[in-house]
Amino acid sequence: MREQIDEFIVHLKTVKNTPDNTVSSYKRDILKLADYMEKRGITDVRDVTLDALKAYTTGLMEENYATASIIRQYTSIKAFFRYLVDNGNVTENPAENLRAPKAEKKEPRILSAFEVESLLSQDFGEDALGKRDKAILELMYSTGLKASEVISLKLSNVDMSIGCLRMEGERLIPYGKKTRDALSGYLLNARDELLSVKCDNVFLNYNGKPMSRQALWKLIKKYAVRAGIDSDITPNDLRHSFGVHLLENGADVDYVQEMMGFLGPNALTRYLSKKKKSKDPYEWARLRN
Repeated sequence: MREQIDEFIVHLKTVKNTPDNTVSSYKRDILKLADYMEKRGITDVRDVTLDALKAYTTGLMEENYATASIIRQYTSIKAFFRYLVDNGNVTENPAENLRAPKAEKKEPRILSAFEVESLLSQDFGEDALGKRDKAILELMYSTGLKASEVISLKLSNVDMSIGCLRMEGERLIPYGKKTRDALSGYLLNARDELLSVKCDNVFLNYNGKPMSRQALWKLIKKYAVRAGIDSDITPNDLRHSFGVHLLENGADVDYVQEMMGFLGPNALTRYLSKKKKSKDPYEWARLRN
């Protein structure tokens, strides 16, 4: 089975051009499945049955894995066995009728103004990582970027001359002076210190390579604990806090949704009605000055 896993990973990288983060997730999930099967004497992919896969996924539920993690495992397993069928390694797909649990929708946690101030005003330090971390948190809260947008943000997306991000689809996101100061402090005085390979990503890890999603989550959690916030804060919580706080200060919900990249109805519409609005989509940039 492990030989086919290696071939599958090569296929993802060279044929499918799958992003590195996704490849890593697939590999981790399928290797976990292989460990489970090997402990039960199953080492050949042709011997894996639907019942064996159901037993594996049931075990994940009994171990209280998060629903999102279990769903990701289902996705990885199904992709792996589709590859095996297409490649002729197996004649029948045992994962074809494997059903994932329904995802649990978790309401975003909207931070209070005091919590935001505590998060952003703490001492980040003057080293390169401290400057990076401050820039990340300031930017996330003042633009409402998704986690995937933060880690994939390129230098060409940042327009320091007018203080905005130029995102795909001509989406412009303004940011205020505090964010501009934090971002320029990082880009001018810290990013080159971290850089180890040629890379256009704005935010780098301590090895000088693009940050991963997991690293971003850990970063937010670390500073939330330091700020005395008594619950886990996710990138999505910061994103929705940005949107809700902007609406509460009078911005138009349509403009806010446009800046955040929403294409249709979303969680923001549950917080405030369109009656409370202004015509200025750039109000938040001034509020963060």
